Amino acid sequence: MWSYQTADGGTVTYYFSEMTALIGLLLLACLVWLCWLLISRYLRHRTARRPPRRPDYRRLQRVVKIKTELSAQYLRPGFSGRIHAVGIGLLGVADQLCIQVFLNDAPGELWAGAGAATLPDNYRGVPVVAYAMPAAGFLSASTASGMRAEGAGADGPVVGLDQGLPAFPNGIREYQDVIIGGISGANTNLTGQSGTIGYFCTRKSRLPRRKEIHLLSNSHVFVDLRKAAVDAGDFIMQPSPGEPANNRPIGVLVDFAPLKFDGDTKNPNYIDAAIAKLWGPQRHNPTIPLIGGIKGYVEKKQIQLGEVVRKFGRTTGYTEGRVLSIYLDIWIRYDRTGQSAFFQNQVLIEPKATDMKFVSKGDSGSIVVDAEQNALGLIFGGASEVAASEARSSTPTSQAGVNPAQEIKRIEGYGVANPITDVMDKLKIDLVILSK
Repeated sequence: MWSYQTADGGTVTYYFSEMTALIGLLLLACLVWLCWLLISRYLRHRTARRPPRRPDYRRLQRVVKIKTELSAQYLRPGFSGRIHAVGIGLLGVADQLCIQVFLNDAPGELWAGAGAATLPDNYRGVPVVAYAMPAAGFLSASTASGMRAEGAGADGPVVGLDQGLPAFPNGIREYQDVIIGGISGANTNLTGQSGTIGYFCTRKSRLPRRKEIHLLSNSHVFVDLRKAAVDAGDFIMQPSPGEPANNRPIGVLVDFAPLKFDGDTKNPNYIDAAIAKLWGPQRHNPTIPLIGGIKGYVEKKQIQLGEVVRKFGRTTGYTEGRVLSIYLDIWIRYDRTGQSAFFQNQVLIEPKATDMKFVSKGDSGSIVVDAEQNALGLIFGGASEVAASEARSSTPTSQAGVNPAQEIKRIEGYGVANPITDVMDKLKIDLVILSK
């Protein structure tokens, strides 16, 4: 205890304690460590994000709000047998946003009681454009295809990333010693089904800890949707149970986004995603054939209409496409059960070439990347087999309900993807990123 006299005759008393000083230093060290942790985490995520490219985000926000209002009307259950998706796109070659309304080939009027009524040319000042497009479905394959992957053997594929050659035109559906992204894999309970192991990720944690590698795919690929929760029997098989090749378990399901079927527009789904822990002894390589490793990711609000994207999936292998629609609201059919699920704010990708498909059955779970290898989305849907069969057996009537002066474009072979940042945020994961 110490004291001294002040100039005005007062006394000041104070004390010094080694224990108090030590505790103070420890608290200061903890505060510095916490600040360093938060700053380093922020800088790491900032480095991984693709730089912003959208100067008109406020204008986009306004159009998103108007689109949501229109889709709540057009897509509510029972309103229309023909309108199955509403999104935001570009109007012609001009850099003008429009609302896109997607119609299937079902016969009949545009909606009950519509008669000869057509879609409006604009809604609350935003142009409205109609597209003809088959209804969408989830993309797990229900039967094994007769085509076999070229170049994929028991020792795994030789990934010629520098050759630029389509070494796997039919995807990779066979046993792989080294697990990579884009190959066949699915839940052990999905007898006769096939899907795609998209890529690798780690789970976020508030405190630093050893990062365990996880596999990323869709809920309808990694999960037996008849169950309400994860259990000890949810193994992930490679290749998928639906493949003719011998398979084996490589990991176990740990988390997924439940899917809501036959609901309404007021209770939408946002992602169809699941993660599984890859077992330690299993060798893996964080790469995707003909694409390479992921170098970053694209925020949902920064996805550009018209930008070229790529993916590698179990069925179609390497394909390229263009972003046709963003903030897409769409009904997706599950052909296995006949039920449908409503998804909000998705990404629609059309094939780069009109005579090709961007995705097909079995490509569910594929990662969509941009030209710089930034992850952009997670494929989960595309043209439904049932819808396509029904369309072939009926006379196309998509022009009905559309202004005759408006030329309607037809979309085939398309894919629907969850924005990757929605997947990362809701499952609390980080993608395995290559150092830049």
